[in-house]
Amino acid sequence: AYALIPHQTATMTTTRTTTSSPPTASAAPSNALDENRNLLNTIHLLLGSKLRVTMTDGRIARGNFVCLDRLGNIILDNVVEYRQVAYIIPPPPDADDNSTKEEGNVTNNNQSVYKWDTERALSQAVIPGDRLAKVEIARTEWEGRVVG
Repeated sequence: AYALIPHQTATMTTTRTTTSSPPTASAAPSNALDENRNLLNTIHLLLGSKLRVTMTDGRIARGNFVCLDRLGNIILDNVVEYRQVAYIIPPPPDADDNSTKEEGNVTNNNQSVYKWDTERALSQAVIPGDRLAKVEIARTEWEGRVVG
């Protein structure tokens, strides 16, 4: 059972005081700064945890969470990448021609499509932030690291 890691966009905000007096220690930090601190603390707690990352092209990578940079790129360690591969076998040349032609695309009803799952082991992988579709963590690991 996996749980989605909540997707939150953190924006760093800076405030400037126009008064001549220095800021006091009793001044309460803004909500945005508190939220940023909470996000960073959560990320720090997740370091080393086992993540399952789904990419926009359908590949899935499982590995230990090592790093998240400011662009949203994720680095995983001890990764296993899963993907589905498809191969189209054209019909034999002497088969009945049941093909149709539409705007330059030829489709043939006698074609065979074979799909299979592959996996490969990688020592480390960098997953670009713009290719992330979903990041998941096991519920027990989430509760053990963040909640508990």
